[in-house]
Amino acid sequence: MRHGNKVKKLGRKKAHRLALLRNLCRALFIFEKIRTTLPKAKEARRLAERLIEFAKENSLSAKRHIYSFVPDHKLVKIICEEIAPKFSGRQGGYTRIFRLGKRLGDGAEMAILELTAKSEPGVIDDRRKLIERRYLPEKVEKGKKEKKPQKEKAKQEKKEKDTN
Repeated sequence: MRHGNKVKKLGRKKAHRLALLRNLCRALFIFEKIRTTLPKAKEARRLAERLIEFAKENSLSAKRHIYSFVPDHKLVKIICEEIAPKFSGRQGGYTRIFRLGKRLGDGAEMAILELTAKSEPGVIDDRRKLIERRYLPEKVEKGKKEKKPQKEKAKQEKKEKDTN
């Protein structure tokens, strides 16, 4: 009997399961909406809601606790300063799950896990670029050309010499 065992094992060992849930939560906080199987969505929801509760405190110890699950300083800052303030008036229910039906290949129940308070699409895109590229790309003004790196200039000059 499974008395007192609250963890859904998801067919994985402990380390693999924790890595999976951390990656799902990371994607949820970046994109605010993810598509996954229903059992994974339910487990990721438990972790995500707990992390949002800590983020609402916005203290140093809360940020360190969040960092232990989402090891990215920029994402921890986004969670504490952008996502958590949207939920300051709520006592729970920060995420919702939509069931999508069964997957064609193996019949697994699919679901969408999303945050209830949404950001604008431009904000989500900037957040993705910041996290994935580790910097915000500079916007190029009209009429100004981008500077090419020195290596590309050298290659172009070499091609021009070879063609002449």
